[in-house]
Amino acid sequence: MSNDIKLNENTVKENNWVDIIVLWFVGIFAAMQFSKFSISYDNLLVEYSTSGASIGTLLSIIGVVGLLCGVVAGVVSGHLGYQKVLIGSLCIGGAMSLLQSTLPSYPILLISRVVEGISHLGIVVAAPTLMLRNSTTNSQSLIMGLWGTFFGVAFAITGWGGEILLSLYGSSGLFLSHAIISLPLVAYFLLFLQKDSSTPSTISKLHIEKLFSLTLKVYLTPRTCLPGIVFLFHTSMFVALLTFVPKISADNSTKNLLLVLLPLFSIIGTFLSGPLSQYFLRPPNLLIVAYTSVALSTFLVTLFEGEQQLFLYSSLFLLLMSGVVQGTSFTLIPFLSKDESEQAMGNGAIAQLGNLGATVGPPMFAYCIESNGTEGLFIIVTCLCFFGCITGLISRRY
Repeated sequence: MSNDIKLNENTVKENNWVDIIVLWFVGIFAAMQFSKFSISYDNLLVEYSTSGASIGTLLSIIGVVGLLCGVVAGVVSGHLGYQKVLIGSLCIGGAMSLLQSTLPSYPILLISRVVEGISHLGIVVAAPTLMLRNSTTNSQSLIMGLWGTFFGVAFAITGWGGEILLSLYGSSGLFLSHAIISLPLVAYFLLFLQKDSSTPSTISKLHIEKLFSLTLKVYLTPRTCLPGIVFLFHTSMFVALLTFVPKISADNSTKNLLLVLLPLFSIIGTFLSGPLSQYFLRPPNLLIVAYTSVALSTFLVTLFEGEQQLFLYSSLFLLLMSGVVQGTSFTLIPFLSKDESEQAMGNGAIAQLGNLGATVGPPMFAYCIESNGTEGLFIIVTCLCFFGCITGLISRRY
Protein backbone atom coordinates (compact mmCIF):
# COMPACT_ATOMS: atom_id res chain seq x y z
CA MET A 1 0.00 0.00 0.00
CA SER A 2 1.49 3.32 -1.02
CA ASN A 3 1.91 6.04 1.54
CA ASP A 4 -0.08 9.28 1.14
CA ILE A 5 2.35 12.20 1.40
CA LYS A 6 1.17 15.78 1.10
CA LEU A 7 2.30 17.64 -1.99
CA ASN A 8 5.12 20.09 -1.55
CA GLU A 9 5.08 23.44 -3.27
CA ASN A 10 8.56 22.63 -4.62
CA THR A 11 7.37 19.51 -6.45
CA VAL A 12 9.80 18.09 -9.02
CA LYS A 13 9.06 15.70 -11.87
CA GLU A 14 11.81 13.20 -11.05
CA ASN A 15 14.42 12.65 -8.38
CA ASN A 16 17.70 14.48 -8.85
CA TRP A 17 19.77 11.61 -7.51
CA VAL A 18 23.15 13.26 -7.99
CA ASP A 19 22.20 16.23 -5.78
CA ILE A 20 20.48 13.92 -3.30
CA ILE A 21 23.54 11.66 -2.90
CA VAL A 22 25.92 14.60 -2.62
CA LEU A 23 23.67 16.16 0.05
CA TRP A 24 23.74 12.83 1.90
CA PHE A 25 27.56 12.99 1.83
CA VAL A 26 27.30 16.49 3.28
CA GLY A 27 25.35 14.93 6.17
CA ILE A 28 28.15 12.40 6.63
CA PHE A 29 30.64 15.28 6.72
CA ALA A 30 28.52 16.91 9.46
CA ALA A 31 28.34 13.71 11.51
CA MET A 32 32.11 13.36 11.23
CA GLN A 33 32.32 16.56 13.26
CA PHE A 34 31.29 14.29 16.14
CA SER A 35 33.03 11.07 15.13
CA LYS A 36 36.48 12.60 14.50
CA PHE A 37 36.67 13.69 18.16
CA SER A 38 35.13 10.46 19.40
CA ILE A 39 37.74 8.30 17.69
CA SER A 40 40.67 10.62 18.55
CA TYR A 41 39.69 10.86 22.23
CA ASP A 42 42.71 8.91 23.55
CA ASN A 43 45.13 10.71 21.22
CA LEU A 44 43.86 14.11 22.37
CA LEU A 45 44.32 13.11 26.02
CA VAL A 46 48.01 12.59 25.28
CA GLU A 47 48.48 15.50 22.87
CA TYR A 48 46.88 18.03 25.23
CA SER A 49 47.90 16.39 28.54
CA THR A 50 44.51 17.22 30.00
CA SER A 51 41.63 15.48 31.75
CA GLY A 52 39.00 13.25 30.21
CA ALA A 53 36.34 15.79 31.21
CA SER A 54 38.06 18.48 29.13
CA ILE A 55 38.24 16.27 26.04
CA GLY A 56 34.66 15.12 26.70
CA THR A 57 33.60 18.77 26.60
CA LEU A 58 35.19 19.12 23.16
CA LEU A 59 33.13 16.15 22.00
CA SER A 60 29.78 17.25 23.44
CA ILE A 61 29.87 21.01 22.90
CA ILE A 62 28.53 20.65 19.33
CA GLY A 63 25.42 18.97 20.71
CA VAL A 64 24.93 21.81 23.19
CA VAL A 65 24.84 24.29 20.30
CA GLY A 66 22.14 22.18 18.64
CA LEU A 67 20.22 21.94 21.91
CA LEU A 68 20.18 25.71 22.36
CA CYS A 69 19.67 26.81 18.76
CA GLY A 70 18.09 23.93 16.82
CA VAL A 71 14.71 25.49 16.06
CA VAL A 72 16.24 28.94 15.60
CA ALA A 73 18.44 27.48 12.85
CA GLY A 74 15.35 26.13 11.07
CA VAL A 75 13.69 29.55 11.19
CA VAL A 76 16.78 31.54 10.19
CA SER A 77 17.65 29.17 7.32
CA GLY A 78 14.31 29.87 5.69
CA HIS A 79 15.06 33.59 5.76
CA LEU A 80 18.65 33.38 4.52
CA GLY A 81 18.09 30.63 1.94
CA TYR A 82 18.95 26.97 2.39
CA GLN A 83 21.66 26.86 -0.26
CA LYS A 84 23.47 29.85 1.24
CA VAL A 85 23.25 28.30 4.70
CA LEU A 86 24.55 24.96 3.41
CA ILE A 87 27.53 26.41 1.52
CA GLY A 88 28.37 28.77 4.38
CA SER A 89 28.16 25.93 6.92
CA LEU A 90 30.44 23.73 4.80
CA CYS A 91 33.01 26.53 4.50
CA ILE A 92 32.91 27.20 8.25
CA GLY A 93 33.16 23.48 9.02
CA GLY A 94 36.13 23.03 6.71
CA ALA A 95 37.89 26.10 8.12
CA MET A 96 37.42 24.91 11.71
CA SER A 97 38.81 21.46 10.87
CA LEU A 98 41.81 23.14 9.22
CA LEU A 99 42.36 25.21 12.37
CA GLN A 100 42.02 22.11 14.56
CA SER A 101 44.62 20.28 12.46
CA THR A 102 47.24 22.73 13.76
CA LEU A 103 46.45 21.45 17.31
CA PRO A 104 46.04 24.96 18.75
CA SER A 105 45.82 25.72 22.47
CA TYR A 106 42.89 24.18 24.31
CA PRO A 107 40.84 27.44 24.61
CA ILE A 108 41.13 28.06 20.86
CA LEU A 109 40.25 24.42 20.15
CA LEU A 110 37.16 24.76 22.34
CA ILE A 111 36.07 27.95 20.56
CA SER A 112 36.56 26.22 17.21
CA ARG A 113 34.22 23.45 18.38
CA VAL A 114 31.52 25.98 19.30
CA VAL A 115 31.80 27.55 15.84
CA GLU A 116 31.80 24.05 14.34
CA GLY A 117 28.56 23.41 16.22
CA ILE A 118 26.96 26.27 14.29
CA SER A 119 28.25 24.72 11.06
CA HIS A 120 26.84 21.32 12.04
CA LEU A 121 23.45 22.79 12.84
CA GLY A 122 23.25 24.66 9.55
CA ILE A 123 24.00 21.48 7.61
CA VAL A 124 21.50 19.21 9.40
CA VAL A 125 18.74 21.76 8.81
CA ALA A 126 19.54 22.77 5.22
CA ALA A 127 20.75 19.47 3.69
CA PRO A 128 17.61 17.33 4.30
CA THR A 129 15.40 20.26 3.25
CA LEU A 130 17.29 20.48 -0.05
CA MET A 131 17.11 16.69 -0.46
CA LEU A 132 13.33 16.93 -0.26
CA ARG A 133 13.37 19.81 -2.74
CA ASN A 134 15.19 17.57 -5.22
CA SER A 135 12.89 14.57 -4.76
CA THR A 136 9.42 13.68 -5.97
CA THR A 137 6.59 13.56 -3.46
CA ASN A 138 6.25 9.82 -4.12
CA SER A 139 9.78 9.09 -2.90
CA GLN A 140 10.27 11.49 -0.02
CA SER A 141 10.00 8.81 2.66
CA LEU A 142 12.65 6.80 0.84
CA ILE A 143 14.91 9.86 0.65
CA MET A 144 14.49 10.64 4.35
CA GLY A 145 15.24 7.02 5.23
CA LEU A 146 18.53 7.42 3.36
CA TRP A 147 19.23 10.72 5.12
CA GLY A 148 18.65 9.13 8.53
CA THR A 149 21.63 6.80 8.04
CA PHE A 150 24.19 9.62 7.82
CA PHE A 151 25.22 9.51 11.48
CA GLY A 152 25.80 5.77 11.66
CA VAL A 153 27.60 5.69 8.30
CA ALA A 154 29.90 8.53 9.40
CA PHE A 155 30.91 6.66 12.56
CA ALA A 156 31.46 3.47 10.57
CA ILE A 157 33.69 5.24 8.01
CA THR A 158 35.61 7.10 10.70
CA GLY A 159 36.05 3.93 12.71
CA TRP A 160 37.57 2.23 9.68
CA GLY A 161 39.64 4.94 7.98
CA GLY A 162 40.16 7.19 10.98
CA GLU A 163 42.15 4.59 12.89
CA ILE A 164 44.58 4.33 9.98
CA LEU A 165 45.01 8.13 9.83
CA LEU A 166 45.48 8.36 13.59
CA SER A 167 48.15 5.68 13.58
CA LEU A 168 50.05 7.39 10.75
CA TYR A 169 49.52 11.12 11.33
CA GLY A 170 47.83 11.55 14.70
CA SER A 171 44.84 13.80 15.40
CA SER A 172 46.28 16.52 13.19
CA GLY A 173 46.11 14.30 10.10
CA LEU A 174 42.57 13.18 10.92
CA PHE A 175 41.31 16.76 11.28
CA LEU A 176 43.12 17.87 8.12
CA SER A 177 41.48 15.03 6.17
CA HIS A 178 38.09 16.21 7.39
CA ALA A 179 38.87 19.75 6.22
CA ILE A 180 39.88 18.47 2.77
CA ILE A 181 36.57 16.60 2.40
CA SER A 182 34.72 19.93 2.48
CA LEU A 183 36.49 21.27 -0.63
CA PRO A 184 34.86 19.11 -3.36
CA LEU A 185 31.48 19.45 -1.63
CA VAL A 186 31.67 23.26 -1.63
CA ALA A 187 32.89 23.23 -5.24
CA TYR A 188 29.99 21.04 -6.31
CA PHE A 189 27.34 23.26 -4.76
CA LEU A 190 28.90 26.43 -6.13
CA LEU A 191 29.25 25.03 -9.66
CA PHE A 192 26.49 22.48 -10.21
CA LEU A 193 23.61 22.86 -7.76
CA GLN A 194 20.59 24.46 -9.38
CA LYS A 195 20.30 28.02 -8.15
CA ASP A 196 17.51 28.81 -5.71
CA SER A 197 14.82 30.87 -7.46
CA SER A 198 13.18 31.97 -4.22
CA THR A 199 13.95 35.35 -2.66
CA PRO A 200 14.57 34.84 1.04
CA SER A 201 14.30 37.87 3.29
CA THR A 202 17.41 39.34 4.86
CA ILE A 203 18.32 38.48 8.40
CA SER A 204 18.06 42.16 9.38
CA LYS A 205 14.31 41.92 8.98
CA LEU A 206 14.16 39.02 11.40
CA HIS A 207 13.88 40.86 14.73
CA ILE A 208 14.43 39.07 18.01
CA GLU A 209 10.74 39.32 18.93
CA LYS A 210 9.70 37.75 15.64
CA LEU A 211 12.37 35.08 15.99
CA PHE A 212 11.01 34.14 19.42
CA SER A 213 7.42 34.03 18.15
CA LEU A 214 8.41 31.86 15.17
CA THR A 215 10.34 29.51 17.45
CA LEU A 216 7.33 29.26 19.74
CA LYS A 217 5.16 28.58 16.71
CA VAL A 218 7.29 25.56 15.81
CA TYR A 219 6.45 23.89 19.11
CA LEU A 220 2.81 24.95 19.03
CA THR A 221 2.33 23.51 15.53
CA PRO A 222 1.97 19.69 15.58
CA ARG A 223 3.22 19.34 11.99
CA THR A 224 6.60 20.83 12.90
CA CYS A 225 7.10 19.62 16.48
CA LEU A 226 5.87 16.00 16.30
CA PRO A 227 8.93 14.65 14.38
CA GLY A 228 11.19 16.23 16.99
CA ILE A 229 9.19 14.75 19.87
CA VAL A 230 9.36 11.30 18.28
CA PHE A 231 13.11 11.75 17.86
CA LEU A 232 13.48 12.86 21.49
CA PHE A 233 12.18 9.51 22.75
CA HIS A 234 14.49 7.71 20.33
CA THR A 235 17.69 9.61 21.15
CA SER A 236 16.96 9.29 24.88
CA MET A 237 17.52 5.54 24.49
CA PHE A 238 19.75 5.13 21.43
CA VAL A 239 23.21 5.99 22.81
CA ALA A 240 22.31 4.22 26.07
CA LEU A 241 21.31 1.03 24.24
CA LEU A 242 24.59 0.98 22.31
CA THR A 243 26.45 1.53 25.57
CA PHE A 244 24.64 -0.71 28.06
CA VAL A 245 23.25 -3.66 26.06
CA PRO A 246 26.70 -5.17 25.34
CA LYS A 247 27.60 -4.79 29.02
CA ILE A 248 24.72 -7.12 29.98
CA SER A 249 26.50 -10.09 28.39
CA ALA A 250 28.88 -12.02 30.62
CA ASP A 251 30.62 -13.49 27.55
CA ASN A 252 33.43 -11.29 26.23
CA SER A 253 33.20 -12.59 22.65
CA THR A 254 29.46 -11.79 22.52
CA LYS A 255 30.14 -8.40 24.05
CA ASN A 256 32.82 -7.55 21.47
CA LEU A 257 30.66 -8.82 18.62
CA LEU A 258 27.77 -6.62 19.74
CA LEU A 259 29.99 -3.54 19.89
CA VAL A 260 30.61 -4.01 16.15
CA LEU A 261 27.20 -5.28 15.00
CA LEU A 262 24.77 -3.11 16.96
CA PRO A 263 25.63 0.15 15.12
CA LEU A 264 25.49 -1.68 11.78
CA PHE A 265 22.04 -3.12 12.48
CA SER A 266 20.87 0.33 13.51
CA ILE A 267 22.01 1.70 10.14
CA ILE A 268 20.20 -1.13 8.33
CA GLY A 269 17.00 -0.40 10.26
CA THR A 270 17.24 3.32 9.49
CA PHE A 271 17.65 2.64 5.78
CA LEU A 272 14.77 0.12 5.80
CA SER A 273 12.44 2.73 7.31
CA GLY A 274 12.40 4.56 3.97
CA PRO A 275 10.93 1.80 1.77
CA LEU A 276 8.77 0.52 4.65
CA SER A 277 7.07 3.89 5.13
CA GLN A 278 7.04 4.59 1.41
CA TYR A 279 5.39 1.38 0.23
CA PHE A 280 3.88 -0.51 3.17
CA LEU A 281 2.96 1.58 6.23
CA ARG A 282 2.32 5.28 6.73
CA PRO A 283 5.03 6.81 8.98
CA PRO A 284 2.75 7.16 12.07
CA ASN A 285 1.72 3.50 11.83
CA LEU A 286 5.31 2.38 11.27
CA LEU A 287 6.35 4.35 14.35
CA ILE A 288 3.82 2.49 16.48
CA VAL A 289 4.98 -0.89 15.14
CA ALA A 290 8.67 0.00 15.58
CA TYR A 291 8.35 1.39 19.11
CA THR A 292 6.29 -1.64 20.16
CA SER A 293 8.96 -3.93 18.68
CA VAL A 294 11.70 -2.06 20.57
CA ALA A 295 9.85 -2.62 23.88
CA LEU A 296 9.24 -6.31 23.14
CA SER A 297 12.81 -6.97 22.02
CA THR A 298 14.13 -5.24 25.16
CA PHE A 299 12.03 -7.68 27.18
CA LEU A 300 13.61 -10.56 25.23
CA VAL A 301 17.11 -9.14 25.86
CA THR A 302 16.48 -9.21 29.62
CA LEU A 303 14.76 -12.61 29.42
CA PHE A 304 17.64 -14.28 27.53
CA GLU A 305 20.41 -12.58 29.50
CA GLY A 306 22.01 -15.94 30.31
CA GLU A 307 21.52 -17.57 26.86
CA GLN A 308 24.21 -16.04 24.68
CA GLN A 309 22.86 -16.93 21.24
CA LEU A 310 19.29 -15.83 21.95
CA PHE A 311 20.62 -12.75 23.73
CA LEU A 312 22.68 -11.89 20.64
CA TYR A 313 19.72 -12.24 18.26
CA SER A 314 17.43 -10.26 20.57
CA SER A 315 19.97 -7.45 20.88
CA LEU A 316 20.46 -7.22 17.13
CA PHE A 317 16.71 -7.09 16.53
CA LEU A 318 16.41 -4.41 19.22
CA LEU A 319 18.87 -2.09 17.46
CA LEU A 320 17.39 -2.93 14.05
CA MET A 321 13.98 -1.68 15.22
CA SER A 322 15.57 1.27 17.01
CA GLY A 323 17.04 2.21 13.63
CA VAL A 324 13.57 1.97 12.07
CA VAL A 325 12.32 4.44 14.69
CA GLN A 326 15.17 6.81 13.86
CA GLY A 327 14.55 6.73 10.12
CA THR A 328 10.78 7.04 10.50
CA SER A 329 11.28 10.20 12.58
CA PHE A 330 12.76 11.76 9.45
CA THR A 331 10.13 10.35 7.07
CA LEU A 332 7.50 11.91 9.32
CA ILE A 333 8.71 15.37 8.28
CA PRO A 334 7.55 15.31 4.63
CA PHE A 335 4.47 13.32 5.68
CA LEU A 336 3.29 16.08 8.03
CA SER A 337 4.73 19.24 6.45
CA LYS A 338 2.72 21.43 4.12
CA ASP A 339 5.67 23.30 2.62
CA GLU A 340 9.44 23.63 2.58
CA SER A 341 9.49 26.09 5.48
CA GLU A 342 7.72 23.58 7.72
CA GLN A 343 10.19 20.90 6.62
CA ALA A 344 13.12 23.08 7.71
CA MET A 345 11.45 23.86 11.03
CA GLY A 346 10.78 20.14 11.54
CA ASN A 347 14.48 19.44 10.92
CA GLY A 348 15.34 22.17 13.42
CA ALA A 349 13.08 20.61 16.05
CA ILE A 350 14.69 17.21 15.42
CA ALA A 351 18.16 18.75 15.88
CA GLN A 352 17.16 20.47 19.11
CA LEU A 353 15.16 17.70 20.78
CA GLY A 354 17.52 15.02 19.49
CA ASN A 355 20.41 16.69 21.30
CA LEU A 356 18.27 16.99 24.42
CA GLY A 357 17.58 13.24 24.34
CA ALA A 358 21.22 12.36 23.75
CA THR A 359 22.16 14.56 26.73
CA VAL A 360 19.67 13.30 29.33
CA GLY A 361 19.31 9.68 28.13
CA PRO A 362 22.60 7.99 29.16
CA PRO A 363 22.65 9.26 32.79
CA MET A 364 18.96 8.39 33.13
CA PHE A 365 19.62 4.83 31.90
CA ALA A 366 22.70 4.50 34.07
CA TYR A 367 20.68 5.40 37.19
CA CYS A 368 17.83 3.00 36.37
CA ILE A 369 20.16 0.08 35.57
CA GLU A 370 22.27 0.73 38.65
CA SER A 371 19.12 0.77 40.82
CA ASN A 372 17.19 -2.11 39.22
CA GLY A 373 19.62 -4.11 37.09
CA THR A 374 18.47 -5.28 33.67
CA GLU A 375 14.85 -4.80 34.77
CA GLY A 376 15.64 -1.09 34.92
CA LEU A 377 16.62 -1.22 31.24
CA PHE A 378 13.26 -2.76 30.33
CA ILE A 379 11.28 -0.31 32.48
CA ILE A 380 12.79 2.85 31.05
CA VAL A 381 12.74 1.62 27.43
CA THR A 382 9.07 0.61 27.80
CA CYS A 383 8.17 4.04 29.18
CA LEU A 384 9.91 5.81 26.29
CA CYS A 385 8.29 3.47 23.75
CA PHE A 386 4.86 4.07 25.31
CA PHE A 387 5.19 7.83 24.82
CA GLY A 388 6.61 7.24 21.35
CA CYS A 389 3.52 5.22 20.42
CA ILE A 390 1.27 7.97 21.80
CA THR A 391 3.09 10.49 19.60
CA GLY A 392 2.60 8.18 16.62
CA LEU A 393 -1.13 8.00 17.34
CA ILE A 394 -1.34 11.78 17.53
CA SER A 395 0.56 12.07 14.22
CA ARG A 396 -2.15 10.01 12.50
CA ARG A 397 -4.52 12.96 12.88
CA TYR A 398 -2.46 15.28 10.66
